[in-house]
Amino acid sequence: MKVKDLMKSPVVTVGKNATVKEAGDLIESHDVNGIAVMDGDNVVGVITRADIFKSILPRYPELFEDDERCLRDFEVIEERIGKINKVKVSELMGAPAMTLDEDTPICKAGSLMILRKVKQMPVTKGGHMVGIITLTDICSSFMARAK
Repeated sequence: MKVKDLMKSPVVTVGKNATVKEAGDLIESHDVNGIAVMDGDNVVGVITRADIFKSILPRYPELFEDDERCLRDFEVIEERIGKINKVKVSELMGAPAMTLDEDTPICKAGSLMILRKVKQMPVTKGGHMVGIITLTDICSSFMARAK
């Protein structure tokens, strides 16, 4: 089985100059975990729910500041949420884009995604994006075969 047998197409995309809010709205409305970021016809990255979530939550060092800081976390989060209308996707996206060719075997695709710690990858054919595949797609396929 190859990536082209499981990939989803068409792919939800966003331009690299879109705001994080616009990307988040697309992710929510299409009920996906991530979308491809485009510069014209070229895939330049991927932005995920996790990328957006991490941009809003307190950073690791902030978790260990005094208890008073914890009481103000809601204010900090509100401030960060307000900024997603101004931050460009290109500032948060995972880049450069890691892509898979549509003829990549599923086993190799899944292993690469695990090694690279990504949950979805755009799929290309001749350098052009034709779909997207997720670890969930691959795992679901494996589970269906285990019946």
